[in-house]
Amino acid sequence: MFKFSFQVEAEEQPSQEKDTKSNKQNSSENEKRTETDEVYPCEELSVETVLAEARAVNPEVISNFSPSPECSIEYLNHLALLEETFTDDIVTAEQDHSDLVPNRYEGGLKVWECTFDLGKFFFESEDPKTLFCGKKVLDLGCGAGILGIEALLLGASSVHFQDYNKDVLTKTTMVNYDLNCRSEDNASVSTVKFFSGDWGCFTDNFDEKYDLILTSETIYSTGNYGKLLELFDRKLETDGITYLAAKTYYFGVGGGVRLFEEALVTDGRFQCQSVWKCDVGVKREILKISRK
Repeated sequence: MFKFSFQVEAEEQPSQEKDTKSNKQNSSENEKRTETDEVYPCEELSVETVLAEARAVNPEVISNFSPSPECSIEYLNHLALLEETFTDDIVTAEQDHSDLVPNRYEGGLKVWECTFDLGKFFFESEDPKTLFCGKKVLDLGCGAGILGIEALLLGASSVHFQDYNKDVLTKTTMVNYDLNCRSEDNASVSTVKFFSGDWGCFTDNFDEKYDLILTSETIYSTGNYGKLLELFDRKLETDGITYLAAKTYYFGVGGGVRLFEEALVTDGRFQCQSVWKCDVGVKREILKISRK
């Protein structure tokens, strides 16, 4: 649902000088709010602290509710134990049936098609355990955490989950991890970390490197390609590999696999190959990206 706000001209218009002064003041105030208000701070989150506090409030909440590929706001409110509500942007997006509010909510409560594509691609490979065994993995833009959880279950030595929204991590990703992995010997707490915030901030503030970066549906906005490529460069080990699953074209928002391939060529630091394609319905692909 879209809402437009139109201003109706008043019968008496203020002078041009007064309008200019008012506009400058409003612009200055908006800039200050943008610079100082960090709605989704870049930080490392403790799964032990989050889940311990959740159980302290209601010990049965984790066991009584199992994760769902399509999490409704009603389901998620059962898990919202540390705060009275989700951030307003997530609540508004859910109520308006919106998958994306640029720079506010990036769709982390929904499991997108390409996530299933990439997870199935790994599972059906010749020897998935060899691919992940002993590897340090980043699930970038993790959402529900399906790819990172799969990596843990297939023997990764360490998995870090990163998502833009803190609420997505604390109320969905961590719960899914707890339900699926905490009983596994290869998924002790010390092997897992959770990070919230913007990709640029994550790249600058945490000195972590990975053997594998797994990411799905993260190239719909061409404006973020620079941050994404810089993250790959600084976070991948020398022989590290990124597996990126995405739609060939994202109609209405401008991004897609072809445009991202062009960005890779222009950037010059990476090479890629398409290792999987689906031409039925909405066209989707998986790219394998490595350093030149």
